[in-house]
Amino acid sequence: MEKSKTELSQFAQDIIRGLGTDSKYISSKYFYDEEGDRIFQQIMEMPEYYLTRAEFEILSEQKGQICDAMQAFTEPFNLIEFGAGDGLKTKLLLRHLVDGNADFTYFPVDISQNILTELSENLHSEFPGLKVQTLNDDYFGALRKMESFNERRNITLFLGSNIGNFHLNEAADFLKKLSNNCKHGDMLLLGVDLKKDHRIINQAYNDPHGITAAFNLNLLTRMNRELGADFDLNTFKHTTYYEAESGEVLSFLVSLTDQKVYFKNLDYSVQFLKEERIHTEISRKYDFEELDFVAAKDSYEVINYFVDNNKYFTDALWKII
Repeated sequence: MEKSKTELSQFAQDIIRGLGTDSKYISSKYFYDEEGDRIFQQIMEMPEYYLTRAEFEILSEQKGQICDAMQAFTEPFNLIEFGAGDGLKTKLLLRHLVDGNADFTYFPVDISQNILTELSENLHSEFPGLKVQTLNDDYFGALRKMESFNERRNITLFLGSNIGNFHLNEAADFLKKLSNNCKHGDMLLLGVDLKKDHRIINQAYNDPHGITAAFNLNLLTRMNRELGADFDLNTFKHTTYYEAESGEVLSFLVSLTDQKVYFKNLDYSVQFLKEERIHTEISRKYDFEELDFVAAKDSYEVINYFVDNNKYFTDALWKII
């Protein structure tokens, strides 16, 4: 007997909704199961994946200027990080703040409980006195929880170009919701990938080693394991393309043949035509004019743009006005 919608996990509901449309899609948040976390660590280490190195350079070389611009040593605050991941880059800021005796509590937010557990254990080992409260939630759930935080000033980190996972209007809406949940004087450090030569971008999202392909195809493995689907990974391929005008990298899984996939746990079937695509991710790139426009539209004052030496990436510091 088919389960009622209320009995299904959120993952199952979202898969049925996304694969039941004419333009099939799966939310990119479902990349991050335990295996997805592991593969993404490999992606960040690829020579072609410039984003992590560029932002690491910014935070490594300019952490002092960033913390001073945040006024991090003048009063207590909450440091909230959306999509915290393994905390590799954030630890550069944490070390500077801890060594400078800043008074703050760190709230890492991530959809993956697995990665939060690892991060929490590592932080307690590396920073024994650091106050940490993990939040296992998506961004919008975390925004709702922010309303119950104490009256301290909030400094929100949204690094790694995670804002690029939204279309422009969605990014503006998200940043508006964030500002609405913050107080006057709260700050946002926003990691943003900048527009650049398309060849550099394409190599980062469709690498010659097959690692980004494995990351995308792991969605099918996850559905097989958790939902009893019978996807044959050999009948799908990973593909991306970059739209230079919009600055959007779009990622897809493409069916290589006409086929039907059955979800045993859901008693649900999906028909795929040859060359039919499942949209799995957007990675949007920006220029400074677009960032200035979004900041002004969503009630932020631009404090500074911290940029790497290649000008591939920026950590934008904005303040709620």
